[in-house]
Amino acid sequence: MGQPRPLKRVTILIVGVAGTDGVDELDVALLDALHVNPQVSFEELGRVLDISPVTAARRWRRLVSTGRAWVSSAIGPRLPVKAALFEAECQPGAAQSVATEFATRPQVFSVNITTGKDNIYALLVAADQPLLSELIVDVLPAVPGLLRVQSALITELFSGTRWRLGGLSPDQVRAVTPEPGTTAQVHEFDEFDRELFLALQRDGRLSCRDLAATVGQSESAVRRRLGLLTRSGVLAFRTDFARVEVGWLTGVAVKLRVSGSPVEAVGRTLVQYPETRFCAATVGGGAANMFVTMQLHELAALDAVICRLLAEYPAVAVLDRRVVLRSVKSWGRLLGPDGHARDIVPVDPWASLTKS
Repeated sequence: MGQPRPLKRVTILIVGVAGTDGVDELDVALLDALHVNPQVSFEELGRVLDISPVTAARRWRRLVSTGRAWVSSAIGPRLPVKAALFEAECQPGAAQSVATEFATRPQVFSVNITTGKDNIYALLVAADQPLLSELIVDVLPAVPGLLRVQSALITELFSGTRWRLGGLSPDQVRAVTPEPGTTAQVHEFDEFDRELFLALQRDGRLSCRDLAATVGQSESAVRRRLGLLTRSGVLAFRTDFARVEVGWLTGVAVKLRVSGSPVEAVGRTLVQYPETRFCAATVGGGAANMFVTMQLHELAALDAVICRLLAEYPAVAVLDRRVVLRSVKSWGRLLGPDGHARDIVPVDPWASLTKS
């Protein structure tokens, strides 16, 4: 591969003031590179973006310290966990308190308040089906302020860890894209793995040295285990950010009924759309069998996205569209009204449901 081209100018809607207190074009490019490869080194980022590694590191630390961006561990495709969509209709005025209570649960990885009758949706992940069932049947419905709840099990996840902002040229994307993994090894998740996962929830870019100090293991043991976890497909990483900062002002949640085409084909198509943030096949939630969340520059853009999908799959039916009014939790991060991360309840599928 030749030398990567310097950062090209791109046209992106930026909300806020560039410089010390805002996000500028270089920040967007940095975020985009970290979406492609959350583990890329600052040295490589510097080469690709035509800046010094010190500048790349400083920019990233500023984004993290202000709650604008973060990298965390994510569940790999081969980690055997169970997931679900949980929706609730709240009493008038109770949506915020219900969402806040849901967000305290480590198995509830995302919570959003929306328009519509079912004005909260939460995404859940648990180590096994009995734990997930207890959460859905006993724990969450007992939260004060609920009128009605419903749930659907997630049978296949098509996206959730990768997203693009359009801040890099194709050459720059290729330059930061990690090499394909080696042949997957079979690995049974254990307590050491859980400790690493939880430590990386707080900071997915921790060095092996800092991670070893956090979990009380040797640096060599940590490095070996991380390599095994990523190669075996049970550990992944994701980059997230305060979306309003880079012009993605509106979140929407859409329920689809897919017929006439395989659900997998529709899911693979949807994850290619730049607007798609989360896409999953579901079962048990009524007529819908797919749940999709999208991020848009403006609400009016949703019709064009839906039309694009229906042109490819005419038999797909759109059953529900809801606008996100407030994101309360995103993959463990507790968010303020501005979308900035304020705190964290680490995603922990293995945690006890009994609060200490």
